[in-house]
Amino acid sequence: MPLDEYPVLATGYALRKLEKPFVYNIHDDQLYELDDEAFEFLEKCNGSNPVSKLLKDSAGARESFEYMLTEGIIRMGNEARDIKVRTSPVPSLRYILLNITNKCNLACRHCYLGRAGAEEIGLKTFEKTVSQFEDMGGLKLMISGGEPLVHSSFFTLMEILPSYELRVVLLSNGTLIDEKTARKLSDYVDEVQVSIDGTGSHDMIRGKGSHEKAMRGISNLKKYGIPVSIATMMHKYNAHEFEEMQKLFLDLDALSWSVDVPCVTGKLAENRDFILNLKDASLLLKYGFGAGAHESSGDYTCGSHMCAVSPDGNVSKCGFFDHEPVGDINDLRSAWAELCNKYLWTLDKLDCRDCRHIHDCRGGCRFRAKQYKGILGPDPVLCHANGIMDFL
Repeated sequence: MPLDEYPVLATGYALRKLEKPFVYNIHDDQLYELDDEAFEFLEKCNGSNPVSKLLKDSAGARESFEYMLTEGIIRMGNEARDIKVRTSPVPSLRYILLNITNKCNLACRHCYLGRAGAEEIGLKTFEKTVSQFEDMGGLKLMISGGEPLVHSSFFTLMEILPSYELRVVLLSNGTLIDEKTARKLSDYVDEVQVSIDGTGSHDMIRGKGSHEKAMRGISNLKKYGIPVSIATMMHKYNAHEFEEMQKLFLDLDALSWSVDVPCVTGKLAENRDFILNLKDASLLLKYGFGAGAHESSGDYTCGSHMCAVSPDGNVSKCGFFDHEPVGDINDLRSAWAELCNKYLWTLDKLDCRDCRHIHDCRGGCRFRAKQYKGILGPDPVLCHANGIMDFL
């Protein structure tokens, strides 16, 4: 073992004190839980402490050193690194859905925004959001809209991001991603999630030619080495296409495939012929693969680590609750505290708390529950999926 060399926390790794100490692999979206000793060891891996000193300072450092070197968490080098430890409130705010514009180039029949306006986020509001989010221990910044690529200063916003230790995920309909755009995106994003809502039926809900353009966008992203994930909203006309979609997305080597049931709000409330009945919808939840993007932890309902920010800087539980803001980006920490107070519950507060599936489904989507029997009620989609009919 080279005792006179200087270990450094590898580029792309960030230290976070959430509910527990972690080191986060930004590019691979992996969160490694650490004990206090291993965390303190990594804090000292800043390029100014030789291996001999680190091993002397800690009895268990040798084992941690060898593991982290093998995993690529630390590397040997002469370049110093300023390691900043970010500490989160509890519950920790790990994910932000940042809607940078309400504008879109499509008019999807299931869009929850309804009739999109022309509002878009300003540079100062964007940077203030990103800065406070990182300072609160944030992990993943999900940039959405509308269609984020139609923002008039999209790449000006993107130029802010490389100075922050955050995973950047762009949520897009994919239709505007030509080769030039994909090449530019490769400098700023770790992942692009593209919405594909069917094979033959995709154009029925998103517009003629949109499927071909989205698939071409995916091809361009892959050409420039950008990992692609897929999001699918089920509807009456794509219910028979899930086997075909699964094969397609596996062949594309998609990072993940998330499948969900759209809430009946916005445009979908005006296009009810696309609504799939809940029993049939629940059967399609078996599809999809890959890790969840923003799972809850502990004994909390959904959203224990996530909030949404609208183009005007208002903070809400998620996009469905954007009409019920809890604060704004001028003080993200206070807004998050208010959100947890008003919109985050422990499972024992739910009407379905005695259900045997409660710790698996966490009561499901609070917006769907609110639409059905109240915000503390059950999510009827997951009740169907679990064969629980008591509340239906």
